[in-house]
Amino acid sequence: MVVRNVTAIKILDQSFIYSSDDALAGSMVSVECFIGFWMLFAVVVGCHRIPAMRSPFGILMINQNITQLIACLTSGSFFFLGVLLNIKVVLDHSNYFGNFTICLLPVVIGSFFLMSLNRFCASTMVFTYKTIFSNENIRRFIIFNWAFSGVFWAWVILSRECNFVFFHYGWIFTGDVYTEICRDLIITYNTVVQLTMTSLIFVLDVATLCILVCGRGRVYKKQSASVRKREMSFAGQVLIQGIVFFMHGFWYDMGYSWLPGNDERWKYFFTTSFSSNLLHTFDPLIVFLFNPEFRRWIIRFHHSAFKKNQVTAVSAISS
Repeated sequence: MVVRNVTAIKILDQSFIYSSDDALAGSMVSVECFIGFWMLFAVVVGCHRIPAMRSPFGILMINQNITQLIACLTSGSFFFLGVLLNIKVVLDHSNYFGNFTICLLPVVIGSFFLMSLNRFCASTMVFTYKTIFSNENIRRFIIFNWAFSGVFWAWVILSRECNFVFFHYGWIFTGDVYTEICRDLIITYNTVVQLTMTSLIFVLDVATLCILVCGRGRVYKKQSASVRKREMSFAGQVLIQGIVFFMHGFWYDMGYSWLPGNDERWKYFFTTSFSSNLLHTFDPLIVFLFNPEFRRWIIRFHHSAFKKNQVTAVSAISS
């Protein structure tokens, strides 16, 4: 694990002069977030429109993608306005963006956990699944996830003097020179809570897929082939998303030592801001790849839009 020297970063940041490198870093994250925003938005709309997604798993997908949508919008706005355009008022208040984004991290992890738990229960608790994941219980799970994460990070930021600000050196959000209490708390959270949760998500996903592959035919022998295929798609989607999220955490901690070159700024950037925001495009892409319902919905949407444009053009010519 690479421990970033925040004090050294702050000292080097004091000699900052806006350059083309800042514009490049800002534009890269802005493009990531722009693409990710519309892909995440498409997933949310698709979950509302596609009949097969009007289910407990679909509701959890909406929650997870809305969480990432908010994080994507927050990060994209800052990097576009503050880093690319170098608007001072945005840069001077980077702590608001940093603190809000860090508050969303446990919400994202909790949302992934709920999706993994949903698939595990659907494959192992056939008769009690609908009771556990009733609409009312899902609302409780989601509210608890948001409330607990908000209260926890409010306590961290306000009571433990943790303030997450932006540094141009490395184009990174990190603590504004951690106090000893804050540093120990962040290290504990990263190495214990986050690692434990991501590992548990991975274990649940692998167990679910093994159950579906080995025993699904006996448990769900009365279900149609299309239903079984959809369940496998859901499980595969959650597993791949979990692997990507787990590998991102590994890259965040270890990637610095693997990157070539001596420019620490870009090493910090590609292992933190760039890779974190790249998840906003990977996750919805996995949804599209693993769910044929989404692909068919997108194709129908494009066909209907194309026909509408044709009718409009013909009407304009006729008039």
